[in-house]
Amino acid sequence: MRELRWTVNLILKIFKWPLCIMGLFFLLPIIKADLEVIHQGIGAFQVIWFVLPMLLTCLLWFLLPELNGSFLAIFEHEATHMLFALLTFHRPSNLVVIQDKGGLFSFEGEGNWLIVLAPYFVPTFVLFTMLASLVYLMMGEALPHAYWIVMGVMTGYHIVSTLVEIHPKQPDFKEAGFLFSFLFLPVANLFHYGMILAFVSWGWSGLKVYFGLIWEQFLRFLTIFMA
Repeated sequence: MRELRWTVNLILKIFKWPLCIMGLFFLLPIIKADLEVIHQGIGAFQVIWFVLPMLLTCLLWFLLPELNGSFLAIFEHEATHMLFALLTFHRPSNLVVIQDKGGLFSFEGEGNWLIVLAPYFVPTFVLFTMLASLVYLMMGEALPHAYWIVMGVMTGYHIVSTLVEIHPKQPDFKEAGFLFSFLFLPVANLFHYGMILAFVSWGWSGLKVYFGLIWEQFLRFLTIFMA
């Protein structure tokens, strides 16, 4: 376990800035791909059953700022730290969540920037909601309207919670590096929201469509840049 953890941390350290620079090259293609997904895939059904619940959740969160300190919001943040600690072979040692005060997650090992920044760009609850759709697919059933409402609520929650958590005094940004956090997080968030919109528009096959759109736009911008 220690050797795997050391190897993963080394790989993440080596590719930290190359990944960030590559993200900047893909920023405009990702934005263009997101707009294409909205234009091609978001119709009346998606607006009613996904977009409206998402917007209402955002509105509710702003009208009731005390929700930012709720147990669920704090737990999701710390659980995301824990998820990526496990994925990078760091053994959790403690997880504390205190209503209206905050949380603390600790683990064995030196850690890495992915564990630190994951809550600020990974929509954990949304991703688990997406995975839940596989149960319906395995049963051969269509996804009910309630499923898309939950997707909208989870997405709206992630939008607002991320906006609240991103500020100059955030200690996680200091640990990962302010410049890196500032450059990496916008691209990562735009990419994840594009994936969500593509999934809402066309299901799991929409992810392939979305990746294709990004690559197509990247080649187009590359052609223009080199002309």
